Amino acid sequence: MLSSLRSLVGKLRSFKPLARKRCISELMGILGTHSLEDAGFLRVGGLTVVVSCDGILEPVVKTSPRLAGYYSVLVNVQDVVCKGARPLGFLYVISSSSPAVRREMAEGIREGLERFGLEFLKAHTHPDTTYDAVDGVCVGVARKVLRSNTARVGEDLILAADLEGSFRRGKLFHALDSTQGKSRGEILEQVEGMVEVAERGLASSCKDVSAPGIVGTAAMLCEYSGVGAILDLDLLPLPRGVGREEWLLTYPSTCYLLTSSRSERCLETLRKHGLEAEVVGKITRERKVVLRAGGERETFVDLRRESVFGFRGSPEPSSRSRW
Repeated sequence: MLSSLRSLVGKLRSFKPLARKRCISELMGILGTHSLEDAGFLRVGGLTVVVSCDGILEPVVKTSPRLAGYYSVLVNVQDVVCKGARPLGFLYVISSSSPAVRREMAEGIREGLERFGLEFLKAHTHPDTTYDAVDGVCVGVARKVLRSNTARVGEDLILAADLEGSFRRGKLFHALDSTQGKSRGEILEQVEGMVEVAERGLASSCKDVSAPGIVGTAAMLCEYSGVGAILDLDLLPLPRGVGREEWLLTYPSTCYLLTSSRSERCLETLRKHGLEAEVVGKITRERKVVLRAGGERETFVDLRRESVFGFRGSPEPSSRSRW
């Protein structure tokens, strides 16, 4: 088991969607910030405006412009939702010299707006580019925000996900789409679960599980919070027909990692709103992300010596906060 766990760690460490995160540090100094949140926050009156922006990977755009358009909505929505916010509106930029590609992207965006119940706010089109791209922005509001740099030692690590959907195997990464087969009501019910967790203080931190996968996302959460974690792979809930290794190399469309000292109530709330939720690990003082399986342990990353985001001498959590 140890050799197979070590082999898995090697695959996860070289996983390209995670390796791409190392370039983030290049721009932080220029911009004068070390904010590594899923979305940005701005207090306005008694509410917090939550804003996310994201672009879609070039291979996805080339393979399916319509799916790229849809995912430009989805990925930004989830970055807003994982902060405990209700997504309200969407903006996009489409770049392509092909009318057919532009139309497919727009159709995918329209599908996303309808499925997530978003208002269309603004768009910009580049009709004369030498490339095809789609980028989006989602705006939401929250009463209480779940940050990504506030995980505390001793808390449980919780995985919450919708595991019912279509699984696509890919070369760069796999994908589990649990949204396209669901109604707007079902999706918004899950959103309300995350909002309730935030507003009732049932979790202290949260991060959306994106292309870097569950383990990569756990490492990002830990680095930003200045902590470590033990992640028990035997406790991970799996989609039907998907093996554990495949699952760890998957982008899940609806999946979050939370930390909590009120785990039972947190789990109960998430499950009540249609998400599968399990405690899958523990936040530790030692700044290492350790994977455990079959009684064996293997270090995935030692955050005292290396940075997921490419920093040299990773800054203390307090210096990374915008607020």
